[in-house]
Amino acid sequence: MNETDRSARLLFTAALAIFLVTIVIGILNGMGIWEPSHNMLLTHVHAGTLGWITLAVFGAAIRMFGGGGTSRNVALFAVAATALYVVAFATTTGVFRPIAGTLELVAIVWMLVWVGGRYSNSDKSTGQLGVLLAMVSLTIGGVLGVLLGLFIANGSIPGLSNDVASSLAGAHPPAMLIGYLVLAGAAIVHWVLDGPASRPGRLVMWALFIGGVAANLAFILDVDALIQVATLLEVAAIVTFTVHMWSDVRPSAWGEVGEDFARAAAVFLIVGVALLVYVVQLFMSGELDPETGTGPVNVLLAFDHAMFLGVMTNALFALVSRSAAKPPPSVLLWLVNGGVVVFLTGLVADVDVLIRIGAPLMGLSLIYAIYFFLTNLRSPAAHTV
Repeated sequence: MNETDRSARLLFTAALAIFLVTIVIGILNGMGIWEPSHNMLLTHVHAGTLGWITLAVFGAAIRMFGGGGTSRNVALFAVAATALYVVAFATTTGVFRPIAGTLELVAIVWMLVWVGGRYSNSDKSTGQLGVLLAMVSLTIGGVLGVLLGLFIANGSIPGLSNDVASSLAGAHPPAMLIGYLVLAGAAIVHWVLDGPASRPGRLVMWALFIGGVAANLAFILDVDALIQVATLLEVAAIVTFTVHMWSDVRPSAWGEVGEDFARAAAVFLIVGVALLVYVVQLFMSGELDPETGTGPVNVLLAFDHAMFLGVMTNALFALVSRSAAKPPPSVLLWLVNGGVVVFLTGLVADVDVLIRIGAPLMGLSLIYAIYFFLTNLRSPAAHTV
């Protein structure tokens, strides 16, 4: 096994293991068995966004750009920093969080520098460009996350007025959702499906990146018009992406389970952006206020889960499948996505019984997927990319 394999598999294995934390909390909460504390809800979110998604995206970057001794060091540090960060969310609201967050940010910046260095000598494919830009967006989100941690721990950020500090801290969630996840998902789907190398694909990646920056500035500067600009860019980019990738995602192209996870992610990109448009309209009309929790908040949760599970988890399962000893069973694809569809439908329609059915169906299917991938990633017979 070469260094690329070892580094990527370390990240995939750790990501899958930490994903269990998110899933267990989600199942218990979704079924109404347990109402988690605020700390545990944040643990649920960050174990998913950083523990599962970001560690696996790091693995994707190493797969795309090739490994080496430095990549192994980055991988080890990222796993340790992420595990510490998840523990920090579960156990405290104090200064330990921004300290752990700073270590996580170091891992993110280190990976960004590594990817930037490898990109200059790479094929500069559409997927590689997308991952590089996603790492920039992740770094922006990471900086805002550390500021948010300081704000929560101290009630202020040294050197900044409370209004400025609050605006910077409040920009963290959209930076991660709109700026990072949509872009990373599109990039990985394009790479896994070997999408066409053409200008429209590269324009999609830049449009998604600029849309994410516009969303960040909208919350930092409190300029509502920029939210609409960001939304238009996201919609235009995903429509273009769908047309650009149509030969790879159309119904007749489905059939290989590993790649079909990427095709499912492409479908959920459309769903996610449609939900984003809906959320923005509710927000602009004043019907939804995420800060106070007034209005149809479940629609916002549906957008979050469409991106976390529908887009990123499908895209990453497609990627991890390439490092497995055997392809995943087709039933896994349909169980996972069937659960996601039921759960999202319950959130959007505000039907509690669908949420309570979808949460365990989705969660148990994901646990089955984790078991399958962890078992097969350990096999020395697994093929490489």
